[in-house]
Amino acid sequence: MEENQKVLTRNWEKVDPKEITSYRKVGGYEVLQRVLQMNPKDVIAEVSKSGLKGRGGGGFLTGKKWELTASSNVDEKYFICNLDESEPGTYKDRLLAENNPHQLIEGIIIGSYAVGAKKAFLYVNGNFHLAQFLLERAIRQAYENHFLGEGIMGSEYSLEFELFIGAGAYICGEETALINSLEGNRGEPRKRPPYTSESGLFGKPTVVNNAETISSITWILEHGGTKYSQIGESGETGTKIFCVDGIVKNPGAYEVPMGTSVNDIIYKYAGGIVDGAEPWFAQIGGSAGVLVPFGTFGAIPAYPRASYVPIGSGAILVISKNQDIKELMLSWANFFQRESCGKCVPCREGTFRLRAIIERLKEGTFSKNDKEDLENLIWTLDNTTFCAFGKFSVIALKDVLRYGFCEELK
Repeated sequence: MEENQKVLTRNWEKVDPKEITSYRKVGGYEVLQRVLQMNPKDVIAEVSKSGLKGRGGGGFLTGKKWELTASSNVDEKYFICNLDESEPGTYKDRLLAENNPHQLIEGIIIGSYAVGAKKAFLYVNGNFHLAQFLLERAIRQAYENHFLGEGIMGSEYSLEFELFIGAGAYICGEETALINSLEGNRGEPRKRPPYTSESGLFGKPTVVNNAETISSITWILEHGGTKYSQIGESGETGTKIFCVDGIVKNPGAYEVPMGTSVNDIIYKYAGGIVDGAEPWFAQIGGSAGVLVPFGTFGAIPAYPRASYVPIGSGAILVISKNQDIKELMLSWANFFQRESCGKCVPCREGTFRLRAIIERLKEGTFSKNDKEDLENLIWTLDNTTFCAFGKFSVIALKDVLRYGFCEELK
């Protein structure tokens, strides 16, 4: 990646997020105009060439997802952009909407055209009031300028676009729970298969992409998938926004090339550790993230869940040795107990009991039986819940046990 080369944030501070004319001055909607003259298959081929993976945490190849939906011989298809973003410590998608909403909208239109969708939804967390205001305004401007609606830019392609305001439920970050919410049902995950590419919204083929994923699309179609694939290292292509917090000098959101180590993100981008603080570990990926001990900060975040440091949402929380680990454990347990959708017993009851045990640990009334119950609950949540929520709820706790971060649990 060339010095200062940006994909996602390249026009931040160059555009006024309230005005479409400002976005047009930096080339906004010119990529869409070219795309509408291309065969949809060629658009998907370019995205496939880029190697772009879903930036919501799953890491599924975007081009493959589009291809699967496009190949369905069905007239009615849907395209959904997921801007629910309820993972603690993560705010990249919100910033993308607040700084350049038209980049996001243009990417959604391109994706919808590529897969043959006639209606697109942008599902936004209802707590993001500024993002909601700017997106509503941007969508209205896009309709007024014929980038949405009937015969976009004089072409034969038409697209209806709807902004859907969610309640800010963590589980709705999972695509099938999000689809249930869009349909007016409880935000609960569905059994898969069938996958959304076959049977998604209203039983029709559907693409669900994260907002950060979509925000890379215009750059890829402008510069080519091959050039995008040349950004990054260690088999991961493109750039990623990491939200860094904790005991760093410059907390914030940083766009970095894939293949950048945890150490470089902390020291090169976030300014290093605050004076007088002694780093203990970093949690990568929000409350559902792994713990990376200070001695292994040279590790490189990657998308496969089997990686030593799975990227997850891209949040990095750097923890000091002065941190009360029990307090941190309780914050994780509180979050997951509150956000469980309650669909399955292991998760509904397990997260509740997990929180109660950790409360006793923090209060000093933790017993030998509690230690055994904690280990059993971690196994149950890791292996028996309906969706991955249960597994996510104990990732950090497993690492506390693995690295011996809590004396009482050794």
